Formats: sequence, structure tokens, C-alpha cells
Amino acid sequence: MSDKDRILNAAEKYDVITFDVFDTLIIRDVMKPVDVYRFCYGAIGRYFRSAAEIIARHRKKGQEVSLDDIGKFCIFSCKREIEFEKRICRANPDIHSAYARLKEQGKQIFAISDMYHDNETISALLKNAGYDIPVMVSSEYGCNKGSGRLFELFLEKYGFSASQVLHIGDNMEADVKGAEKAGINALHINRHENILEYTKYGRSDYELAAFINHGLHSIEDPAERIGYEIIGPMVMSFCRWVHDKYKQEKYDRLFFLARDMHFIYDIYKSLYKNDDVHYLRVSRKSLASARNAPDTICEYLKREGCFGNAAVVDTGWVGVAQTEIEGYAKMIDPSTDLGGLYLGKKLAFGIKKHSKKSYACLYSNIYEQISCEIKVSFLETLIGSNEKQVIAYEKGLPVYDRAEDRDHTDRLKNGARKFVSDWTALKGGKKIDPKQSKKAFEKMFYFPKERHMEMLGELHYEDVKDTKINSHKEDYPYWKHPGEWLSDLGYSAWKGAFFRSSGLLGPFFLFCYFILGNARLCISNIIRALKNKI
Repeated sequence: MSDKDRILNAAEKYDVITFDVFDTLIIRDVMKPVDVYRFCYGAIGRYFRSAAEIIARHRKKGQEVSLDDIGKFCIFSCKREIEFEKRICRANPDIHSAYARLKEQGKQIFAISDMYHDNETISALLKNAGYDIPVMVSSEYGCNKGSGRLFELFLEKYGFSASQVLHIGDNMEADVKGAEKAGINALHINRHENILEYTKYGRSDYELAAFINHGLHSIEDPAERIGYEIIGPMVMSFCRWVHDKYKQEKYDRLFFLARDMHFIYDIYKSLYKNDDVHYLRVSRKSLASARNAPDTICEYLKREGCFGNAAVVDTGWVGVAQTEIEGYAKMIDPSTDLGGLYLGKKLAFGIKKHSKKSYACLYSNIYEQISCEIKVSFLETLIGSNEKQVIAYEKGLPVYDRAEDRDHTDRLKNGARKFVSDWTALKGGKKIDPKQSKKAFEKMFYFPKERHMEMLGELHYEDVKDTKINSHKEDYPYWKHPGEWLSDLGYSAWKGAFFRSSGLLGPFFLFCYFILGNARLCISNIIRALKNKI
């Protein structure tokens, strides 16, 4: 049963409902209250802030203290903490929903908080989070909830009897036992503990990490949790990056390429409704077919408006599709200069620069391109779609290889959609750093958890060969057939999972695999260049 349902059920026989504020009505985008000091004042400053509070409480001889009391013993101003709180505090979605329902039922609702901030500050935080209720703050009464005295003062102030009141909070000592000392019944709700799987929580990325953690508590499906934590932030940051480039470069239109961009295209349309965006149904097969009949694809591109000052949006990786599409688009409009906006680039020796307006979001410099090489297939599997593939064009319309789509990543994408929806609703247009958003994805690629390997390992990657993303064969005697092991490794999109399934140290062997692969690529390009000279 959700916290909302528990609250509504418990509140039926009470006229007055009181709530704790922090970690109940309001959640902070940090994991622990002490992190407010850590991220507001810095690694060293937090110790001065904590020491100042200890001294202030000692001088008050156990009474509650205010921020002004603490500030008297601190070497810097504590007022910055108020602005920091305003930035990281937001409504607890489940509790806010229960609050709205209780308000509709005519319940009298109050907030009671153990806090050094004053009434005005707490009221402002609650109002920003969508609550309009009276507040009693311990700092203004010199006593706290844990002693029971603050609850007694509440009953005296408003003239309620203890039997009329239900208190709701996350702290067992202060909210439950403290309320019981005043004769008030209490309902304990769970605090959002850290349940992140792959996202790092630290000074540079605490806000995103805490936001994801809070959201995961409302999701039960493990596949949706992966979508929320891994895919959602990447897609959200990429869409914002594309939108910014669209404005900066003053493109007339954007064309998201099938099939990898189908999901991102849908997300982008929901976020930026005023941008001129289209979904372009092209594939390697359809481009290959068009070489023998260029008029067919030109008719399709003209119908879609893919010419002139436009850009294609794709996962990457070396811009071949962009170059071919631009060639056909120039047959329609010779002034066409087709840009490219990509998730990343691979280190591809001998590949020319395709356009002066091509950019990569996640994997752009040479070091990132090197690491990107082995992750391409896995990334495409998570964000792409196994919809039917375009193989040719007839009368300006695409011809498909099959009658229906088959996408087995719906649950992952549902989680990603929920993240985008939550972030947009609660953070508005706040940017997510693309470099930060890919860290969790990379950790899952290199260090997958066993349960996620079992859950996602059966997904298929369609390329040269339609194969599972972890193509390791259980109980197969690879030691007798090392060539088969190398072959399966090559076809496996999730190489970190493949190595773990093999019982090997993934990152080390991935590095060796990549070095050998790129050495082969260098040699083949040198040989090709020499042949061209001859």
C-alpha cells in the first residue's frame, strides 16, 4: 500500500491532520539532511557550520535554536542556507496527493516541524511546494516534538483535544513517540533511503542523483526503474542539447532518423512543441536501394521537406547516413547544407568531416570516441526501436521489410518517460549535463548487476546479425572452442555482461578487446590508403 493510501485510510476518523515538514511534506534533492551543509558550505565549511550549531545548542542548554542563534558562532553567514533550501526543496508527490485529497474532505491540516529555520522560511518553502497550511516551528517555541511539548503547545494554541488529531511523519522518535507523549496518535511513513543502482551521488551531481532516487521509490517494475535511472536522464539531456543547437544554428527543420531516434523523437515533440521536427524513415538498406533509383528517395525527401537549411538527429556514429541524405537533398535544392546532431561519434580512421554543422553530444573528443566504440550497440538497443525497417521507396512512400513493429523495450521506455515527465513538472527547464547523464549508463555497461543481466540479457540487437545483447551461451564449452567465444563476444552488444557471464574481469578484457580491434582498424585503413596511392 502506498503512503497516500495509508494516510487516507488512517485519517478517516480524525478531524485534524498534522504533518512533519522535511522528508514528509517536503523532500530535498539530497540524500541526508547533513548534506545540506556539505553542498551549501563546502567540504570544510560544513564542519564549521556543524560546530556552530553544537555550540549554540550548548549555550541554549537543550532548548531549540534558531538560524540566528547558530549564526552567532559561525565564521560565515548562514543566510545562504535559506536560498539553498529553496532550490533543493520540493513537494513529496505521494504526500502532496494525500494532502490535496484530505483538503477536499474538509480536514483541518497543519504542519509541525523541528527546525532551526523560522516560521516565515518554512511557510515559504511549503508554499513553493504547493502547500497552504499553518506552521508551528520548534525554533520559535524553544521546544521540540521529541519531548512532546511542541505537540502540547499545538493543542493549547488551537484548542483541539488529542483524540481529534493524527500526526504523520518519518521520524520514529520525534514524530511517533513525541506525539504519543502528548496523547496524539501518529502514523509513521518511510524516509526515502538510497536505492540507486548505478548513479553516483556526490558533490557534482547530488541534485540529479537525489531526484532519481526519490522517483525510484514510486516505481515497482525493475525494468521501469532502469529506464528511470539510466535512459531518462540521457534522453532528457540530449533533447535539451538538440534544442539548444537548433536555436543556435538557426536550422529550419530537424529530422530524427529511423529507427534509433523514434523514441527520442516522441520525447522531443512533447518537450518542444514549437520546433519544426520530423521523423525521417531512412535506413542503410533504403539508402543502398536508392543508389540504383535516386529519384525514389528524392521524391520522399521532397515530400518530407528534407532539404535546404536542416539537420538530421541520430545516435551517430560516423555520419555516413547524413552524407548520403545530403547528396540526394542537393538534387532537390543545390543550396542544401545538412547538419548533423548526434549522441556521439566513434573513432573512425579515414572518415572525412561530413559537414561544418555536425556536432556530437555525449562522445565528442578523441578519448570519449575511443571508449564509445564498444558501447554503440548497447546504447542503440536501450534507446532505439525495433519497428519495421524501410528497405526502399515507391512513389515517394517508404516500403517496409515486415508488417508490424516489435519493440521489447517498452517497460524501459515507460520508466524513461516517467523521468522526463517528473523532471519537467518539478524542475521545469533546468538542464541536465550530458556528460553527467551518461555516467550511470557506462557503469551499467561495465559493471552490470546479476539481476539486470537476467532481465535485459534476452533483448535482441538487430544489425548484421539478429542476436541477444548478451550472446554468452550458458554451459557451452568455450575452452574447447575459443573461436566461438570470440565470435559471440563480437556479436554481443553488452560486452560487460558477456565478460561477467564468462567469469572474467570485464573492464580489463574490454580494454584489451578494444585495443586489438582498433589496431586492426588502423592497419586496414593504412592498407586501403596505400592501395589508393598505387
